[in-house]
Amino acid sequence: MKKNCILNRIIYTVAMVFILFVGSQAQTAWFADGYHGGIYGHYPIWQAKFMVDHLKENPGWAINLEIEPETWDTISVKDADNFKAFQEYFESEGKLGRIEFVNPAWSQPYCYNISGESIIRHFSYGMAKTREYFPSATFVTYSVEEPCFTSSLPQILKGFDYKYAVLRNPNTCWGGYTSAFNKDLVNWIGPDGSSLISVPRYECEDLWDESTWQTESWTNSNEFIEKCFRHGIQFPVGMCFQDAGWDGGPWNNEYKPTIYTTWTRYIEETKDKVEATDWEFTIEDVKPGLVWGAQVLQKIAQEVRVSENRMIMAEKMSSFDFLLNDTPWPEADIAEAWRTLMLAQHHDCWIVPYNGRPGNTWADKVTRWTQSTNQIAAGKIGRLVSDQTSTASLFVRVFNTMGTPRTDLARMNLPSDFIEGESIEVFTSTGVKVPSQIFRNAGENPQLVFEASLMGFGYQTYYLHKEKETINNSLSKQTLADGKLVIETDFYRAIFDPSMGGAITSLIDKKNDGRELVETGKYLNNLKGFFYQEGSFRQGADNVAAVSITEDGEIFTQIKVENHIAGNNYQQLVTFYKNNPRIDFSLDIDWNGQPGIGAYDHSKDYEAKDRAKAFYNDGYKLHLEFPLKDMGKSLFKNAPFDVFESQLDNTLYSTWDSIKHNVIVNWVDVTNDSGEYGVALFTDHTTSYLQTKDLPMGLTVQYIGKALWGRNYSIHGPTSIKYALMPHSGNWESGHVQKASNEWNEPLVAGFVGGDDGPAGKLLLDISDENIELSAMTIDNHDLVVRFYNSSSEPRSFMVRWNLSAEAIIQVDL
Repeated sequence: MKKNCILNRIIYTVAMVFILFVGSQAQTAWFADGYHGGIYGHYPIWQAKFMVDHLKENPGWAINLEIEPETWDTISVKDADNFKAFQEYFESEGKLGRIEFVNPAWSQPYCYNISGESIIRHFSYGMAKTREYFPSATFVTYSVEEPCFTSSLPQILKGFDYKYAVLRNPNTCWGGYTSAFNKDLVNWIGPDGSSLISVPRYECEDLWDESTWQTESWTNSNEFIEKCFRHGIQFPVGMCFQDAGWDGGPWNNEYKPTIYTTWTRYIEETKDKVEATDWEFTIEDVKPGLVWGAQVLQKIAQEVRVSENRMIMAEKMSSFDFLLNDTPWPEADIAEAWRTLMLAQHHDCWIVPYNGRPGNTWADKVTRWTQSTNQIAAGKIGRLVSDQTSTASLFVRVFNTMGTPRTDLARMNLPSDFIEGESIEVFTSTGVKVPSQIFRNAGENPQLVFEASLMGFGYQTYYLHKEKETINNSLSKQTLADGKLVIETDFYRAIFDPSMGGAITSLIDKKNDGRELVETGKYLNNLKGFFYQEGSFRQGADNVAAVSITEDGEIFTQIKVENHIAGNNYQQLVTFYKNNPRIDFSLDIDWNGQPGIGAYDHSKDYEAKDRAKAFYNDGYKLHLEFPLKDMGKSLFKNAPFDVFESQLDNTLYSTWDSIKHNVIVNWVDVTNDSGEYGVALFTDHTTSYLQTKDLPMGLTVQYIGKALWGRNYSIHGPTSIKYALMPHSGNWESGHVQKASNEWNEPLVAGFVGGDDGPAGKLLLDISDENIELSAMTIDNHDLVVRFYNSSSEPRSFMVRWNLSAEAIIQVDL
């Protein structure tokens, strides 16, 4: 009898499948409903009760939850009884496939615009917080309402035991969307080869005609579902994660019959019925359309970048302190510092920075959050060195937080009265003099800059010797000819032309066959943009600039260019080094009023539904130009835990339905036709870059005008950014561009120590391959946890030499 029951059930199931897929009238569609938000974005106190009530009223309903994990800290107190009821309901209904947590990331970050280490922390801390309140919660399928994607997510997600993902965000495409692929399921393959079964945005799933923030699948219309069937989609599924606070209950779907489902249930019920197609989803399949160049976004990106860099350094320095000095690991402080940094990476900070009351907008919160992070990080970094000294101590300790050897500049502020009428010489612990320079900014304490060499992760101690006589060892040779300033160093011969706005009209790379880097008749680092109130393009090269040498010493030379554009004064500082091919730039603009910069004036005719918007077109924004001679055959760019060769001919677009991935996170790199030479561009914040037929590389600086939601993205003070150029032989990999970027972001740590404070040097570990990155170092229950990132294009073996004793070395995952 039991066998017959089983047989009957199998026959019944097969018969049902036959009925469902024979004729279009009987075909079934699916729909992933759910809620998105949190205590920092939007989550009303009544939401927990609302979900339980409607789940009980609608037994066929299922919800996917993308709720900020920190939300539960508040709701468990302010709505304790209803939250407890929701917890109990989850324990019973979650097992039946009616409730699923799909994104436990701490603040639902976009992912493509922050560091890989930040992404890992979002999942690590977010999962732990979710399980505090929902101990049986599992994380199987990753799905988001916003375009929170990046190419390396398959490896990261698999490291956290995810099995599936969803590559679409149908209801919130304001900030972008993904490429399309006409299959029920794909194998999302990341840059390392990791693969996740995923639901794509179908190629037949068009962007919706009625808005500029949705795709057709947000309501499962009859037209959309029938189109899916015609294009070979056997199990079409729509999606809408409602904002927490929407009070309509189950999302209305036009097409009948439609099954509400969690994403894991949908994938597990379909993955054996269709064959998933391999898809090497790249970073350029993420198409974000943020207001690049807006000053408010620029500041947010800079503040986040500073905190990201400091947190990685703080963890490494705290690990060193734990191992060498038995200092307790500061778990609570580190967690709190990451908490505020992760909040600053919230997607709403980037997409709606002006939302909120005056003084408490998302942008205001980012400033407060990152300041808190920086204060904690500074305390951890500063435990091993000090910026204070006395006549009793002239010893300086320098830490390298990277795992590979480096010779770089150490910088440290000196007490105001430290060198009155004196100069300083710097010596290694063995008495070898190293190049050094005193740098003075008006109104600031003098800064000592000297060259330090370290073999890997560890420190070296140097000794300062005061000299009565001034030491002046000039690095460069300067000549003035025809009003032009010529700077010559061991690496370069550069010509600054004041009559062309102080732009660099020639840059000779002396280390690489005397190659000329500037296109004939063009201007390197020229500032250009369309001022729509004037109806014309304006550029710095149209004006005569003041060019002067502000610093000229043994290890670097700095040139100041003072100019104006459309009535706005600006200055650039350009720094050349003795033993480093990188050229550093800073740009400061002192705005006069509120000039309009962009493709056109949106002030009177802005319509949210219009696909064409001025803020999309970078070619009209104020930007820096780098017309590099014979460059641009290939362009490579980094992304979180990824480096990708761009497939774009140019990056310009002007409409919502033509978005291209034009994002520079840390760097982009262009090469010549043969690939034997290249130039990298580094930036101090995530923004957009330019690449056109006539311009191999440019950097977005400013957009001023209306943009998302009709907000006026205006100027709130001076603009200040930093960027750098690094010419190199070979491509980005053989030219060690990733390492150079890391060195730019993780400067050497230097400060005073007592003369008898430990050995002169200590090497904790060093890595044999310069393309291998010491990505993170932390302490977990008295175990040292070290993460390495292979930035090179191929798998490779490498050696790590350890200078510490351990009971065991074990390879683990995230």
